[in-house]
Amino acid sequence: MALFFPSYIVYCQCDESEVSLWGECYSIETTFELNLSGQGLTGIIPETISDLENLLFLDLSNNELEGSLPEQLFYLENLLGLVLRENELDGEISNNIGMLSNLMYLDLSNNNFEGFIPNNIGLLTSLVNLSLSENQLTGAIPSSIGELSYLSSLFLNNNVINGELPFELGNCSELQYLQLYDNQITGEIPTSFCQLDLDWQSSYSFNISNNFLCPPYPTCIENLNIGQNIINCEGVVSLWDSLYYAEDISELDFSNFGLSDNIPSEIGLFINLNYLNLSNNNLSGTIPDELGNLTSLKYLNLSFNQLSGDIPYTIGNLINLEEVRLFHNELIGSIPEELGNLNDLIHLNLRNNNLTGHIPHTIGNLSSLEILYLHNNNLNGSIPPEIFGLSSLKKLFLHNNQLSGGLSQNLVNLESLERFRIEGNNISGIIPQQICNLNLQWDNPIFFNVSENMFCGPYPSCLEGSQGIQDTSNCSSMHSITQKPIDSFSKIKVYPNPFNPSTRIKFNIKGKTLIKVEIIDVLGKNVNTLFNGIKDPGIQYFEWDGSNSRGHRVSPGVYFCRLKSEYHYDVIKLILLK
Repeated sequence: MALFFPSYIVYCQCDESEVSLWGECYSIETTFELNLSGQGLTGIIPETISDLENLLFLDLSNNELEGSLPEQLFYLENLLGLVLRENELDGEISNNIGMLSNLMYLDLSNNNFEGFIPNNIGLLTSLVNLSLSENQLTGAIPSSIGELSYLSSLFLNNNVINGELPFELGNCSELQYLQLYDNQITGEIPTSFCQLDLDWQSSYSFNISNNFLCPPYPTCIENLNIGQNIINCEGVVSLWDSLYYAEDISELDFSNFGLSDNIPSEIGLFINLNYLNLSNNNLSGTIPDELGNLTSLKYLNLSFNQLSGDIPYTIGNLINLEEVRLFHNELIGSIPEELGNLNDLIHLNLRNNNLTGHIPHTIGNLSSLEILYLHNNNLNGSIPPEIFGLSSLKKLFLHNNQLSGGLSQNLVNLESLERFRIEGNNISGIIPQQICNLNLQWDNPIFFNVSENMFCGPYPSCLEGSQGIQDTSNCSSMHSITQKPIDSFSKIKVYPNPFNPSTRIKFNIKGKTLIKVEIIDVLGKNVNTLFNGIKDPGIQYFEWDGSNSRGHRVSPGVYFCRLKSEYHYDVIKLILLK
């Protein structure tokens, strides 16, 4: 009777000089390379793999192997390349991996290895490529990696590696690719990294994003967006849900960002900031005193917000400021005298607020000032004579306040002056003849305007006819300007009225004249100026959509349209409906 042996038993029989691996026989003496990548291998790596004592290259990648690495694998002391990526291998990587002293290429990526990176990895001094990415490795990167002087590629990304980066990693002078992203590495990036010859601008060459590395970052990578979670780092500040390392920031531009709420006091921690622009947002509350800590600041713009309260006196600490723009807010109180400390200031714009009190004499200290905009406030008192000593001043706008007193003949000292507007105040007396020494466009109210004050004649020859409307009722030697003809335009007509959303204002100018069309409330306070300048004769139309000078819709109620020309004055009531 013949014996029957199953075919798989016969198939797996190997002679004494061979090793059976996954149903195949391999010569112990002559097998130098074993490439079984993508062969659908399952189960564990057999211990008998160590019998292939002359093996130089082993590639078991892209299979379904599982279990831990057998210790016998580390007996292959001639091994130059070990590739086990994309399997289901798990367990810890044994410290005995250091026995593979000739290894040049090690790839264990895309498995389920856990535990620490073995410290004996540093014994693999011939290693050129090391990839342990996409596993579950924990702990810190061992400092012994710095012993791998031939290492060209290091891939440790997508693990759970924590701890700090070893300074010794900077000793890997041949490194071309360093991937550490998607881990939990903490601390700072060692300055030794800058010794590496990496392409810092290429994420393929260098990527450490999605860790917990704290600033300051080394100079070689400080300008890169390295995408770190820095919430627990010292010196990190949250502004409007974004994190910043305060000491490392020199510019913050959040204009037109839709910001709301208050300016956080933490802004004062940005001690190296030289540019701050928060304009055109919906910021409210007060300007924090801590702003005065930004002593390196050169440019400050908080305009077009809803900021209230006083201008903090601490602004006087910002001695390097060149531009201050706080206009179109709801600031109150007086202009702080400490502004006079800003000797480098070139541009000061505080217009369209609710500032009160006198213009401080200390503004005369601003010897570099070229632009001074204080118009559309409620400032009172006289123009401080010190202002007329600012020889660099090009634009001086003080109109639509409650200023009084006279106009100093020292105005002539403003030899650089290009624009001068003081209309809509209570300034009285004589306009000094010396004003004619200035090179101003007397007939252009955008450049020069002294109307709606209380100046008495005779007016300087250079601006005769350009003095605009003046209240001369207190001028003893002059005929009141109200005695001049009053028929420069027809009565105002408005349709519709009452109205919502808008109304049309109509009148007829009988001759070329300077006119001002404005909307005022029941208290006589300016709501919106529709026109202020020279118009040619003819029928004039103006639309009012119920908005104020800031473009915000006003409340329903009673308002007035006021029309002024050099010799004529008319008012009509407007009713804005809900």
